[in-house]
Amino acid sequence: MTGFLLALVLLLPLSAPFGEASATATSLDDGLRLEVSVEVNASPVAVVVRGVGAGASELPPVALADRGDGRWEGIVELRVVENILLGFEIIPTQGPATLSELHTLTELGVDSAIFLLDNPDTGFGDDADRPLVTPEGARWGWLGLAAGAAALTLIAFWTIGTVRSRDNGDELSVEDDEPGLESEDLVD
Repeated sequence: MTGFLLALVLLLPLSAPFGEASATATSLDDGLRLEVSVEVNASPVAVVVRGVGAGASELPPVALADRGDGRWEGIVELRVVENILLGFEIIPTQGPATLSELHTLTELGVDSAIFLLDNPDTGFGDDADRPLVTPEGARWGWLGLAAGAAALTLIAFWTIGTVRSRDNGDELSVEDDEPGLESEDLVD
């Protein structure tokens, strides 16, 4: 499902030394492509975006590019389509790194509809043990298939019988087709 969904650009203010952060998402066949950006009110050596997925599994960090004026941007590709948590890390020239608080993709501006596309509502609820076709429905399906096959067989025999009778020279006459007409009525 390669579709392009551009998220609503919503700027989320983070705590100091971070400024505003935002994210947009594009749906890919095997996941999501995120474009993230953050403002930094410091002069770091690098800024890294870190993600936390389902079950508190940490995703590989991605370094962001310095765009000038304190704006850092980058692209993160995910193999899953879920509303993960993202956080930013500043790596300074000296001293410890500074981490921002974690925010979901929807908090950063990604439209929540993108997460519903890969898991559409089927109307069967959350009961995964419930079969899509019941045994009674399967019996009716097989009965319908057998009835269709029988009808096609009858049509085939009828067609073969008509072709064989014409091949044997048994032409249908007008008298056979229209009862009540005499041969004198046909000649004028």
